[in-house]
Amino acid sequence: MIVEYIFHYILNIQKRKMSRVVDDGRAKDLRKILDSIHNGVVAVDKDGRITVFNKAMERIFAIPAEEAIGAPIYDIIPYTGLLRVLTTGKAHIGRKFNIGAQVYLANRTPIVDNGEVVGAVGVIQDVTEFQAVVDELESVKDLQGTLATVLDAAYEGLLVINNEGYITMVNQAFAGLLNASPGSLVGKHVTQVIEDSRMPIVVQTGVPEVGELQRINDQEVIIQRVPIIKDGKTLGAVGKIMFKGVAELNALVSKVSCLNTELAYYKDEVRKYRGARYGLQHIIGESKEMVNLKDTIRRIALSNSTILIRGETGTGKELVAHAIHMESARKYAPFIQVNCAAIPEHLLESELFGYEEGAFTGARKGGQIGKFQLAHGGTIFLDEIGDMSLSLQAKLLRILQEKEVERLGATKTTPVDVRVIAATNTDLEQLLEKGLFREDLFYRLNVVSLRLPPLRERMEDLELLVEHFCQKFQKEFNLTLKSVSKEVWEVFRAYRWPGNVRELEHVLERAFNVMEDNCITLKELPLYLQRQAGKMKEYEPHQLQQILDEAEKKAVIEALKAVGGNKAKAAQRLGISRAWLYRLMGKHGI
Repeated sequence: MIVEYIFHYILNIQKRKMSRVVDDGRAKDLRKILDSIHNGVVAVDKDGRITVFNKAMERIFAIPAEEAIGAPIYDIIPYTGLLRVLTTGKAHIGRKFNIGAQVYLANRTPIVDNGEVVGAVGVIQDVTEFQAVVDELESVKDLQGTLATVLDAAYEGLLVINNEGYITMVNQAFAGLLNASPGSLVGKHVTQVIEDSRMPIVVQTGVPEVGELQRINDQEVIIQRVPIIKDGKTLGAVGKIMFKGVAELNALVSKVSCLNTELAYYKDEVRKYRGARYGLQHIIGESKEMVNLKDTIRRIALSNSTILIRGETGTGKELVAHAIHMESARKYAPFIQVNCAAIPEHLLESELFGYEEGAFTGARKGGQIGKFQLAHGGTIFLDEIGDMSLSLQAKLLRILQEKEVERLGATKTTPVDVRVIAATNTDLEQLLEKGLFREDLFYRLNVVSLRLPPLRERMEDLELLVEHFCQKFQKEFNLTLKSVSKEVWEVFRAYRWPGNVRELEHVLERAFNVMEDNCITLKELPLYLQRQAGKMKEYEPHQLQQILDEAEKKAVIEALKAVGGNKAKAAQRLGISRAWLYRLMGKHGI
């Protein structure tokens, strides 16, 4: 009856359009009852303005009722679902939310008058206090009437037994599963009602059971059983139906799985178009070359200068571009990547600069924004810049100089604020000599130049890289790696790694796909590395080193001879740094 009176009281307020003075004495009493209820009660009219805000709501949200009454609900509780209940007319039952460390359950119900939704009411329960409330019960019998009202209002099936296993309370939802009324079940032993019930066992052990499968009246449900404990003594137990049937649980699991899949997809899409994925912590290496590279990245990231990243395939140019963006003031702005070699020449221009509607046959209605405009305020990474045609190079130069972009078919330009990071594994100086790359663009891109050392020049990082990739693939393959054999390490250290870090990663990924006994041995390596191991066995260790040294010395001499003694060009020809060249010359007395 109290719930019915409260409902009519709230409905009366809605009809009076939020009048704060209600002369009806019964309404005043009900107001007192509302303020006495431990659960929070809030109601809104059809316009979403608060008409009821009891003392419990004041306590939960730290907002006085005087401030809340009459205010739009969204201003007081921005994340509430009451507005959706108003719109749909459908109740929200058992919705969980957090305020700090407290966990609450909310039931939201539309208020209907003559078939019309005139408001909505929400009841909030602090479930973190549930166990405390149970512990503080002096007598289940004394509070039976109050608890019965709460139980019957609950959506979930609830059943309470005493320490002898007799049912003291049961709500309509639970009784409905047994095709009985609550009154006919109270006083019976729980095993008379549910033949194989484990609730007496929970009373004996004092250990809760959560998420257990239980058959009730030929229907399987998911149930939790919680002991009622007071001063170390078990007074009884509460049984709560979590899901009415395995199908309901499976449906929820399926829904959550679908939502997680969708969330992962959209997160990935957002990362692709709105931000970088890697930072300095993802650049693995403690060699002198890599330490210097990381220090340089930190310094140059603070400016807006154009950067040209040079290095062989697989050295990690994309990783460095991501890290520069993440270390810059633009890290919260878009990071857009464009592989100039992967996009066909006739599409690259429209991808970079965008186009207007009707600019060409097949142009999308409304046109399309280009990558430079998408990167406005952030960074654009142009990978394989050496593959860009001369005509597009001219347009790129204009953007770098004028800071504006012109779409295909447009009659005006659009200003853009973009930092450009370009990368290439080709020799741009040779392209300049052949007339395949604009000299003015080269100097405009080469404001700050970074050279990434190939793996063969930083072999002291090999162990760190192997460890990093092994940890990565252990997670991906759900395997535990026991060891990497001594023979594998010998091959890794002797191999020249023309594909650099990327090749190393692929070799280890292959090994994880085929390895046995969770160990990486020679047979898990690609055939060409197995052959490398076979060749190494043909020589004694000192013979192998001698052969390698002779080949190394010969290569340096021939490179210097080919470029007339120019050490910078010789280093470039060998694919090593000038410092490494000097080191080899000193080693071999050249």
